[in-house]
Amino acid sequence: MVGALVAAPLAVALLWFLQRARAGELDERLQAAVTDSTRLADLRALSDSLTERQSLVRERMGLIRTLDRDRFVWPHILDEVSRALPDFVWLTAIQETAPLPDLTLEIRGMAATALAVTEYVRRLESSPYLGLVRILGSQQQQAQGTDLDVHAFTLLVDYTPVGPPAAAGESGA
Repeated sequence: MVGALVAAPLAVALLWFLQRARAGELDERLQAAVTDSTRLADLRALSDSLTERQSLVRERMGLIRTLDRDRFVWPHILDEVSRALPDFVWLTAIQETAPLPDLTLEIRGMAATALAVTEYVRRLESSPYLGLVRILGSQQQQAQGTDLDVHAFTLLVDYTPVGPPAAAGESGA
């Protein structure tokens, strides 16, 4: 009985110290978990904020693209029409025959040869901004004030809007 009276307080003291050590270990793990949880909550809030901002920027960019879609039509058209001109071809008139969104142009000009007119039509068709090119008429006539024969031509050209390039990150990358 004396042994049990001595062993019981020792056993209780030993169990108390073991439980206290375990409680300290659990408190440390709890503090680490709370710290991680707080850090991850902050990162989640930052991520949500950035996602929301990205969505807002995409929405605004879409609005700007919609507003600017037809803004630079004529500079593109004139650039493509002039870039496609081969040697010995000159233009006398460019006229809009149908307004946007189905913009159609009538291009009149002169060329030294019928082959130059064909080359011009081929170059216009290869443009990303110009679609169907039709020859409305071509005839040989004498140039004003000279004895030279030239080919007067009239073309009908459709404008083809080119979509804006995808912005970085919009393709899901």
